[in-house]
Amino acid sequence: MSSTPKAAASPAKASFVIKAALLVLLVVQNSLLNLCARWSRVLAAPPPGNSVPAQDGYAKATLVVVVELVKIVAAFGLLAYDRNLGVAEAWEHLRETTVSKPMEAIMLLVPGSLYVVQNNLVLVAAENLEGPVMAVLGQVKIITTAIFSVVLLRRSLHSRQWFGLVTLVVGVSVVQLSATTGGSAGDGGKRNLLLGVSASVFAATMSGFAGVFFEKVLKGSETSVWVRNVHLACFGVVVGLFGLFGQAGELQLVQRNGFLGGYNSVVWALVAVQAIGGLLVAAVVKYTDSILKAFATSVALVSVSVTSIAFFNFPLSTGFALGAALVVYATFCYGDLLPPKLLPPCLLPTVADACPSPAKISEVFNGSSEKVKAEAHREEAQPFLGDVAAEGGNLA
Repeated sequence: MSSTPKAAASPAKASFVIKAALLVLLVVQNSLLNLCARWSRVLAAPPPGNSVPAQDGYAKATLVVVVELVKIVAAFGLLAYDRNLGVAEAWEHLRETTVSKPMEAIMLLVPGSLYVVQNNLVLVAAENLEGPVMAVLGQVKIITTAIFSVVLLRRSLHSRQWFGLVTLVVGVSVVQLSATTGGSAGDGGKRNLLLGVSASVFAATMSGFAGVFFEKVLKGSETSVWVRNVHLACFGVVVGLFGLFGQAGELQLVQRNGFLGGYNSVVWALVAVQAIGGLLVAAVVKYTDSILKAFATSVALVSVSVTSIAFFNFPLSTGFALGAALVVYATFCYGDLLPPKLLPPCLLPTVADACPSPAKISEVFNGSSEKVKAEAHREEAQPFLGDVAAEGGNLA
């Protein structure tokens, strides 16, 4: 039985067509994620006076379970593809890996549980916030992921990254303030700013912790990321079902309409878009670089706003536009993707930064530079695992 992973493609060898296709797919996925989440809740839980009866809506807890089931199938398929295995061989590989390293699998119960709670919170946010506001607040996970990376992984952030985080906080705050000046939601759905923002922030906090915890579990492990994603999704299904039975209102909705009751084309689109999110991030990191991911996130934010203005009567205010622009700027700044002319003077590299220190010169002459380079390369590669887990595990 052959289980040799396929060689990773070099970003430099990826064709323009592949990069363009990934950019388009990532923008569409990020845009549809917020729009479908919001519109599915508008249809499922309309305010008084709406012609659609609320009892015909879907139960939020069932959506989370269905998404995790789809992820199990997708991750298992990618495991088989990545290692050139048939279905039976891939199943045996999954079983052997699980049995030989049970504690690694059990540890994923923590992020798996957090993702379930977080995904339910995101749907609560979608029920109470319009798509563009959700898209901006979703970037709070950059802040929480960075903080937990520093605390749990002892990762250090340089001055540009801290500046980017502070700018992101300011941008999100400006968007929140602009949202308080509006009236009812233009798309006809509910609008509860306090509940929606609280749910978004708590969801981002759980996303950050779960993603970093997942990265910590994978760090130093030779187990395939797809095997771990199968484990993660399996725990998500179990915890999601427990959550369903623990919510009286959701359980009554399921008993009345069935497990898939209220699932329309918008809901199924949300399931599909959410399930492929982590896979797209993996492909982006494999074939391109972080610039494309940051650019796609920014374009998606603009796309959600334009679509909501055109079709869902979202009122564009100066405050929202300013806050969204700050969030886009902060995203590129945190990723260290901005040219020097767009950075404050205090963040520009100095002559001292450009010159090697005496310690570094000594390091080179002592022959230890290769070890340092290898360690730096390993540290730079690790965030990819957390990114795949975070993007694949949440709805925003």
